[in-house]
Amino acid sequence: MSEKAGSSKTKLLPGDALQEQTFKRLSRLSDLSMDLSSGLDRDELLRRMIESAREALHADEAYFMLLDPDTFELVPAASAGTRRKRPMRVTCPERRTSLAVAGEFGFAPSPRISDEPEPPLDPEGILLRNAFTGRQRLMFTRGMRDPMFTGVPFRSAILLPLATTTQSVGLMVVANISHDKPFTVTDMEEATIFANLAAMAVEHQKLVRERESRIREMEKLNLLAKRFSTVQTLEGLIGLSFEYLSQIIPHELGVVSLFTHDEEMRYFVSPRPLSPGSLQNLTDHLQDISAGLHQKPVKTVRCQQIFLPGREALPMPRVFRTRIQSFLTVPLTVQGQNIGLINLSATRCNAFNRDHLRAFTTLSNLLSTAVENVKIRLYLERRIEEISVLFEISQSITSTLVLDEVLDSIVNFSMEMMHALRCELRLVDQTGNFLETRASRGLSKSFLSATPIRVGEGLLGSVVQNKLPISVVDVRKDPRTKYLSLTKRERLAGLLAVPILQRNVPIGVITVYTSKPRDFSQNEIDLLSTFASQASVAIENARLYAKMKDQYLSMVAALAAAIETKDAYTHGHSKNVMEYAVKIAREFDLSDEEIETIRYAGLLHDIGKIGIKDVILTKQEALTPEERQELRNHPKYGAFIMEQVDFLKDIAPLTLYHHERYDGTGYPLGLRADAIPLGARILAVADTYDSMIADRPYRKAFPYDHVMREMKKVSGSQLDPEIVDIFLTIIKREHQQTGS
Repeated sequence: MSEKAGSSKTKLLPGDALQEQTFKRLSRLSDLSMDLSSGLDRDELLRRMIESAREALHADEAYFMLLDPDTFELVPAASAGTRRKRPMRVTCPERRTSLAVAGEFGFAPSPRISDEPEPPLDPEGILLRNAFTGRQRLMFTRGMRDPMFTGVPFRSAILLPLATTTQSVGLMVVANISHDKPFTVTDMEEATIFANLAAMAVEHQKLVRERESRIREMEKLNLLAKRFSTVQTLEGLIGLSFEYLSQIIPHELGVVSLFTHDEEMRYFVSPRPLSPGSLQNLTDHLQDISAGLHQKPVKTVRCQQIFLPGREALPMPRVFRTRIQSFLTVPLTVQGQNIGLINLSATRCNAFNRDHLRAFTTLSNLLSTAVENVKIRLYLERRIEEISVLFEISQSITSTLVLDEVLDSIVNFSMEMMHALRCELRLVDQTGNFLETRASRGLSKSFLSATPIRVGEGLLGSVVQNKLPISVVDVRKDPRTKYLSLTKRERLAGLLAVPILQRNVPIGVITVYTSKPRDFSQNEIDLLSTFASQASVAIENARLYAKMKDQYLSMVAALAAAIETKDAYTHGHSKNVMEYAVKIAREFDLSDEEIETIRYAGLLHDIGKIGIKDVILTKQEALTPEERQELRNHPKYGAFIMEQVDFLKDIAPLTLYHHERYDGTGYPLGLRADAIPLGARILAVADTYDSMIADRPYRKAFPYDHVMREMKKVSGSQLDPEIVDIFLTIIKREHQQTGS
């Protein structure tokens, strides 16, 4: 008996280990997610992350190297595992590290020149520098026969850049030194999660520090800069600038052009109204200057007029129609980068001199800093708010592992972030050919059911096939729109659709709609795309959890089958008891978790019979007192087996007490009434009923009427009377429906 029991336990161990690994992985990610939003110090946060990554990947060591923006060197930040001497400084080339937005620099635009020669790097330092500058995930093994890396101490390693949406901020290294275990692609994907979390943490603190630094700088400015610091908008800064300029430099018109990507925003400052037709004539002299400073074609030019405070506009007939005779233009420059220009124009010839130029240049420097500060503040506030919101959303959507609840949360948060009233989430079906609507809000059922979408077709199909977001100002005018009549009837206009990717494989698409045409900004597209990445993790976790539950149930069913192979007369008994018990549990409005526990307990309530001799289980004659006592030990055996398996511990009490009697005369402890767990009392009713309607070695099954009388007879003595009444009601209802 012990050999068989031991054999059964041995079969459980691999699956048990897999489930334990899954739980540990989810626990690690949950803990790190909590740490990210808790305001923990960056160094402590990185230390926890790297230790968690090393443990998750069973590596000898792991460490972070962060980029020092002042020296352009990678320096150690946190490490775990093997204690050894590592590179303390790895010099990297001074170059742009912008990944998405033109004009953003991770390094200073001008390289530093030093008289001292650069110290040579050891092989490990060269490997780190190449991995960082290449900005690609690398998997290193000793099999790479490159003489440059001969002295690298790693037997195998994963090197991942810490990349944010705008730049690379460091490097993560996970390595084996003392043993030859190679890393797998799965290891790299799991390590990438840790690297992404670390990059977010570094960027978040960097943004906060930059914001604080900007505020401190603004406090040290002169009187004009102090006034600038009180202004919250670009229009306010420009108006304040020309209020001062009007006092020191006579002019009739001022223009400020600000460059943003391929757009140019022009602000006209004048006491006179400007007709739309005159704007082109007033800025002809700025076209070549603007093009030279911007250094890229401008697709869109937007114009806005600002009136100086305290001045009344002249009547509309007296618009500015005079020809420009003199102008003064200087670039708005921040850290060697042109962000725009500022111009003064006059109707007089030779209206400006060198003194004007000097004063104008000084003010333009102040304005450049102020404008950049406002833009940075708005950007940082938006980014910090976005990151905070994403952290909160990430916690929310990972707080449940039920897939449908996760999908509903994703839809709700997508609408909230995009300020939209309609949204749908479609996932690729099992065939991989169609997109199934799995969650939606604000869209009619007729629209959703009448719009099947094949991967690669229409707007949404293209998003999935190309793995790129699509933004449409008005889908009613887009030729790619399928089901145009339904779209019009649903009153849909603006659309933003982003793919949901898992390991760069598309699994679905999130789509938000507006009722009016809307041009979604790049920031909004990036925000929803980032959220889709987090949603992908939540979906995968929910699917893994559902798969894990299916595996649990399959394992439990296998154990139940193992029990019944010892006794041919009880074939199907465990399944029947489970079904009866679940029906009773639902009548009590128990929670899903409690019902699941009863479901598993129903299948395994007799698992202890594995420890009972076959001769006792199959004996057709009356059992001897010793044999009867041995048979009564099977609840104890079953509870002992359950307690050895983590995910089965909750059902051990139900297995132990399912032969207790309501009047206290049962076994093994003689509990009575409510002292017996509810689940065990439910199992007792289901077990008693199925035992009577099935054949046994020593008798045939009892007829239906006899079973019903016996159940009522033992109600209150052997069985809980309330549960018996509920169960008999269920049986009578089913008996009437089947007519048997």
